[in-house]
This record gives sequence, structure tokens and C-alpha cells, in this order.
Amino acid sequence: MSASREKKTRQSDPNKGLSQAQRKELQEQKAAKRKAVIYTVIGVIAAILVAVLLVWHSGIFQRRVTAVSVGGRDYGITDVMYYYNSALNTEYMNSLYGLSAFDASTDPAEQYRDEAQTQTYHDYFVDQAVTSLTSLTALLNAADEAGYTMTEEDQAAVEETIDSFRHTGEQNGYSYDSYLRIVFGKFMTPSAFRTCVERAQLANSYHDSVYNGLTYTDEEIQAYYDENADSMDTYEYYYAMIDGTAETATDADGNEVEPTEEESAAAMEEAKAQADAFAAALNEADDKAAAFGDLLGDYVGEDSVDTYSPLRTTVGSGLSASYEEWMRDASRAAGDVTVVESSSGNGYYVVLFLDRYRDETPTVDIRHILVRAELTQEDDESTEDVDESQIPTQEALDAAKAEAEDLLSQWEAGDKTAESFGALAEEHSDDTGSNTNGGLYEQVYEGQMFDAFNDWIFDESRQEGDTTVLENPQSGQQGWHVIYFQGKDDPVWKITADTALRDADINEWLTEIQDGLEATRGDGLRYAD
Repeated sequence: MSASREKKTRQSDPNKGLSQAQRKELQEQKAAKRKAVIYTVIGVIAAILVAVLLVWHSGIFQRRVTAVSVGGRDYGITDVMYYYNSALNTEYMNSLYGLSAFDASTDPAEQYRDEAQTQTYHDYFVDQAVTSLTSLTALLNAADEAGYTMTEEDQAAVEETIDSFRHTGEQNGYSYDSYLRIVFGKFMTPSAFRTCVERAQLANSYHDSVYNGLTYTDEEIQAYYDENADSMDTYEYYYAMIDGTAETATDADGNEVEPTEEESAAAMEEAKAQADAFAAALNEADDKAAAFGDLLGDYVGEDSVDTYSPLRTTVGSGLSASYEEWMRDASRAAGDVTVVESSSGNGYYVVLFLDRYRDETPTVDIRHILVRAELTQEDDESTEDVDESQIPTQEALDAAKAEAEDLLSQWEAGDKTAESFGALAEEHSDDTGSNTNGGLYEQVYEGQMFDAFNDWIFDESRQEGDTTVLENPQSGQQGWHVIYFQGKDDPVWKITADTALRDADINEWLTEIQDGLEATRGDGLRYAD
């Protein structure tokens, strides 16, 4: 080998001239370096996976997956859960009144709506949400076509709703974000909630603008009444139920034994005999209304006297199916008495007819300012049946009264018009139902407001421009009202007919604008829980 070539070889071999120990050490250093590179790569991959998981658990991916598509509009899981929760709340409220078997303490996916177990409550709530999104789409499309946009009042309502949720969350010890997730599911965010509220407000506002824009002539209203007088007229009567349920026996082991068919039939026969005797006694009396109260305890028992003694004043549409046909008969006259079997077959009704008439009572238009008393107390856990946090102190009530009286004084010092009262209501009233329209409630019917409020606005001496300050004792509304009497409005029967016509026409319109809209369910629905 030439000297130059040998030199190049030595230069190309960096380990040339190293001892065996030095060579081993160098190899170990290289191996360690290779491991370090490998671990660095693994670390980068792990970091990426952690980031992906964090993004996944944040709900970004889930929210972007289409859950429902309707008429070219795509909705995510947050949109579904917004209306899912609405359906759940409705079912829960129904359960409180015995109208539903829904158990709020049990997972909706683990309980069925029917005995045949064909549909869980979870599936039902999803179906209701899809139906709501279909209606929402129809209204949004119609609003777009009409060039309808949210008003300042609509935007104020949106902010009111958001503030209400934020406040409720804080009252219960939750941040706004956390409370939204508790109510609407783990994927809901403040921005997604705002979108849901804004769309719902726009749709509802446009619906109301169409509804309120419907008008009918006096002839159309009269024609509707003539066709539906049986269900629109008011009926005055007394009634009592003679129970025909056979008593349940108990066997030697203490178990209840259902009555036999013979025992049930005998109980119904006895009830019929008692009802007939009651009716016969009424027919013999000169003053049947007075006799009804006097004889009642002999036939229904003293424990039931308070239940059946009040005079009933019922609109025809609310009459019991057991005796509505008899009551509506055109030949019915004051003092008529009948005995009819209950439609449920558990006894007999004794009914005394007194009167039937078209309700000419005028409705009224009023403005008001609610000054709600501030809630400052903490709940006392030692009083289980009372939530002190929802009860204002006397000091808070006194402060609310002073503010209400001051507002009335401000109004009296001005031009004392409905418009100036409305301006004060918009600035100061705590009633979210009217503080964006000058505190105005139109066509208020008797019994719609709480007793003291009702008695004042329907006082026969009430005149346009009258004002007062009175206390509101209702839970959640405790405080004081400043009331302005604006005047009398159409009678009850006319309002009823007008409302019925509007309801029929708006429902027909809603059906028309939903025609052809089909909801397509997407992969995002699997995140509904």
C-alpha cells in the first residue's frame, strides 16, 4: 500500500489506534445516543397522543360531527341536547302532577315510556329534539325569506336568558361553563349555548310576529262562536260523586284481596241507589242550590263535603266527559238534575244545572312595575321544609316597597301618561315578561293574576289612569307592584274565539312551512346522553 493511500485509510477509520477498552467505551456511547434518539421520538409521539386525547375530551371533534340535518341546515350534538333537555324538563314537570311515570333519578336510557318497553325515555327525548329542530328550521327558513331579524328586545331576551343561567349556576356553587354542562351535557359550551338561545329566540320572535299579525273581523269571530257555543259558553252547576268502588279485603296473611265481580257490581248498585235518592231529594226542594249543600254530607260523607260544596263555573271545553252531553243539551233549564255513571265506571255523578251563558266580562289592559325584594339569606339546613335563600327578609321587603313608592312618585311628578309609565317599567321592572314592552299586559282575564292584583284591576270602580302599589306574596316573585290601569278590553268570549281562530291558523301555517322538510340523523347523535 502506498504511503498516501495508507494515510487516507487511517483518516477514514476514526477508531484506528484506539485500545480495546476505548473502542468498547465508544460503542457504548453510540448505543446510548441511539436510545436517546429513539426515546425522543417516542416522547414526541406520546405528546401528540396526549394532545389528541385532550382535544377529544374537550368535545371539539364531537361538536363538529353532524347530529341532525334538516332542510340544508346541519345541527351538532349541542343543538340536540338543548332541545333534549327541554323535553326532559317537560316530562319531569308532568311527573310531578302524576301525568307521567318518568323518574328523574333514573337514567332515561334505562326506563321505558310504555309497558311493552318499545321506547326508552332517552329515545323519546331524542325524537322530541329532532322534531323541535325540524320546527326550528322551518321557522328560521321562513324568517330568512321574510327578511326578519332579531329586534333589540329579542337580543335583550337572549342576554336575560344567558344571565339567568349564569346566576343560577353561581347560586348553586357552579361556574357558568360547569353549570351548562350539568344541564345540557358534557359538550355544551357558552358559545354553543348562545347560538342555541339566539336561534330559538329568532324563531320564537318570528312565530309571534306572524301570530300577532293575524286579524279577524267581528263577523268571523261571531261565526266561530255560533259554531262552537257548546264549548265556549260558561256553565254554572253543582256536582257530587257517589263512589261505587268496592272495598278491598285483607286475607289472613295481611295481603290485599281484590273484590270479586259480584262485589264490584253490588257496590255500583248501592252507589246508583244513593245517587238516585240524592237526586230525588233535590227535585223535591224549592231551593235546589241550598238543598244541595244541606244534603251533601248525607250522601258523600262529611270528609267530602268541602270537595263538592263549591259552585262550579266551567267553560264548556272543560266539562267532564261523563256529563258534558247532558249539560250542553239545548233544552237544559235551571234546576235540572241528573244522575250519570262516571266514564271511568267507579261511581255515579249527581249534577244540578243552574245556568249557561256567554261570558261578557271585559278583559283589561294594565301596565306594571315589579320591584322584587332582594334575596340575601342563606338556607338553614336545620329547617328541611323551608329554603330561606328564597325568602326575603322584612328589611328587603320594606326596601322594595320604598322603591316602588318612589317610582310611583316619579311618575306622578311627570306627565302621568301610559307612555311615561312604560318608560319607567322598562328601566326598573324586574318582570322579564313585560319589562321590554313598557310593563304592558293586554287582555288580562279575571283570575289570571294573584288575588290582590286581580281584585284591584277588576274592581267595578276602576278607571283609566288609576294607579296603586301593592305587595306580591308569591314565591319567587316576592316584592311590590306599581300598577297602572290602562283600560278595559274585549269581553272574554270574544278573546276566546279570536285565540281559537289564531291557534288554528298558526298551526296550519306551521304545517305548511314544514312541508317537505325531512330530518336526517347523523353520526353525532351517538354522543347524546
